[in-house]
Amino acid sequence: QCYRDLALVSRDGMNIVLNKINHILMEKYLKLQDTCRTQLVWLLRELVKSGVLGADGVCMTFMKQIAGGDVTAKNIWLAENVLEILTEQREWVLKSSILIAMAVYTYLRLIVDHHGTPQLQVLRQKEVDFCISLLRERFMDCFMIGRDLVRLLQNVARIPEFEQLWKDIIHNPQVLSAQFTGVLQLLQSRTSRKFLACRLTPDMETKLLFMTSRVRFGQQKRYQDWFQRQYLSTPDSQSLRCDLIRYICGVVHPSNEVLSSDILPRWAIIGWLLTTCTSNVAASNAKLALFYDWLFFNPEKDSIMNI
Repeated sequence: QCYRDLALVSRDGMNIVLNKINHILMEKYLKLQDTCRTQLVWLLRELVKSGVLGADGVCMTFMKQIAGGDVTAKNIWLAENVLEILTEQREWVLKSSILIAMAVYTYLRLIVDHHGTPQLQVLRQKEVDFCISLLRERFMDCFMIGRDLVRLLQNVARIPEFEQLWKDIIHNPQVLSAQFTGVLQLLQSRTSRKFLACRLTPDMETKLLFMTSRVRFGQQKRYQDWFQRQYLSTPDSQSLRCDLIRYICGVVHPSNEVLSSDILPRWAIIGWLLTTCTSNVAASNAKLALFYDWLFFNPEKDSIMNI
């Protein structure tokens, strides 16, 4: 009833409503009660059903709130509900190239967290089916992700559906798209910072940016300990280290003024993330995340700050 009235009186295509929802999601989501979160997801579903212009932006903000390395009930609930909306409203999803790429990037990453946990098997299979269908039907939309798509696909390569996809990427790329020439073409394409940033929640992003712009070198331990307790204390959370390292390499580019000051340097944070890693697999993936842009660096197109 309220939504119907809102749609009726809105004179700006729900623009103010969308801006307010985005603000709540970015600034207040962690403080919301479960009832409010449920209502927000319901509202997103209605906005998508109505085809409101800009609803894809709200959908991407919701995906940003799904934390990597977190298999708690609330996080799984959000991942499941957003996936349900994307699956139900497939025709709407296919109208937006950026939403396709962002959804594939998000759920490819989440499959790693949900793999090997029996109670999450149904959700994981839905995520696999969703990603595979978009990768096969709209590969060139997913291509805009760039080289990090290869990195994420490597992490799920043992899953049968992705194993078959890998065979096509390597031996028969034209099956996916006439414009696709092979894996090297993907590896030579830099991943945009908007993708690297989408796998950190707004809170993680704020804390990392604070550490790299305000904290003095030598005084970082209390902030690192807090971050460790909040986000990196469980075995499942080890996979988050890759996301953090890719973000620091590709998004956090300090100015010359900061570089020449005593502000905590990027290498110190990356060193801390690597040395506190408790899983060998996660440590190997984290090192690959660190050197990924260096391996395919092109001085004509890439930023030296990425390496």
